[in-house]
Amino acid sequence: MTLDELDQIPPNGFHDAKIVSIEVDYLNATARLRISLLVGWPEDPEPEREKHQEADLRVTGLCFCSIDPPDPNYRFITSGRPITVGGDPAQSNNLPLLHELLAKCPDGTWCYRFFVHDWNAFIHIAARDAELTWVGPKPNHAD
Repeated sequence: MTLDELDQIPPNGFHDAKIVSIEVDYLNATARLRISLLVGWPEDPEPEREKHQEADLRVTGLCFCSIDPPDPNYRFITSGRPITVGGDPAQSNNLPLLHELLAKCPDGTWCYRFFVHDWNAFIHIAARDAELTWVGPKPNHAD
């Protein structure tokens, strides 16, 4: 599964998600993101509407994970809080070297990016597979 396909599963996808941690293992070509996903629907009553639930996002067949430096004009020091992100597929118009990079990766490699709101910067991930595992019970609406 791709990160773009996983983005369709939670009610809000990766919109207003919070990355708690990132582990990259180049030896095993994997990455693991502990991510807190917004699982409430806009029509849910408060406080359910703003409810987040943590999940493990595991990426395999990792080709690269590139983290842009923060914009120095943004408050980028987290002070013990997760970073807030939104995601979308990386494309040639927003990552000029994408075509060249993917040409050197194994067949079936996709590229996805998370925009880090707190930094005004991106995290790019290129891999072949991803899976999402909820921490705790599967939230309502997360089919």
